Amino acid sequence: MKCREIKDGKSKPTMQTMKDLKVEEKNNRYFAKGQCAKCGGNMFKFLSKDDAAKLKS
Repeated sequence: MKCREIKDGKSKPTMQTMKDLKVEEKNNRYFAKGQCAKCGGNMFKFLSKDDAAKLKS
């Protein structure tokens, strides 16, 4: 996941972990929702069925 916090406007977004992770399914699409561990911004990521099963357990 990418953090949206860019301080100088020139650097690329940094990869961050997601906290308060919730894995959900809707219309046979799996996704994870949570907050960025660094800046607290909302994060969203589509997942494969296998990845969703790994994160649920």
